[in-house]
Amino acid sequence: MEPATGRPDAGSAEFSEFIERCHDALRQHTGGNPRPYLELWSHADDVSLMGGVGGHQVGIDEVSKLLTAAARTLNYETWSAENLAAGFDDTFGFTVELERLTRHIHGEPEEMRLRATSVYRREDGAWKVIHRHGDGLMTVEIDPEGRR
Repeated sequence: MEPATGRPDAGSAEFSEFIERCHDALRQHTGGNPRPYLELWSHADDVSLMGGVGGHQVGIDEVSKLLTAAARTLNYETWSAENLAAGFDDTFGFTVELERLTRHIHGEPEEMRLRATSVYRREDGAWKVIHRHGDGLMTVEIDPEGRR
């Protein structure tokens, strides 16, 4: 992952390492353990979450409640992300990814695909998550003639 300027540097390595930490924490979160992911979040008043369950949460207390409740029900066995876009500068960063989660329910495989956008901010010299929007990936067919 390179900075928005396209020049690899120490900041690029630091941002990439943070994104890997987020990915590792999301694997744990979707497997039932929210703590590592919550530890990466800012505690500022402006953090926000628009989760796949609908609604929106603002503030770390509300975000923590939803992420903790969601982790109790997810229990996915695998989590992976395909990065579509990423960038950062001295203060803010973002990722746009397609996430794939798998698990077995009553012996049957189940897969969930999410569109996920995350925003990060440097606070006191460290990257923190300040926003996540994730929702189900749907296939929509559009008529090239504009007919319904």
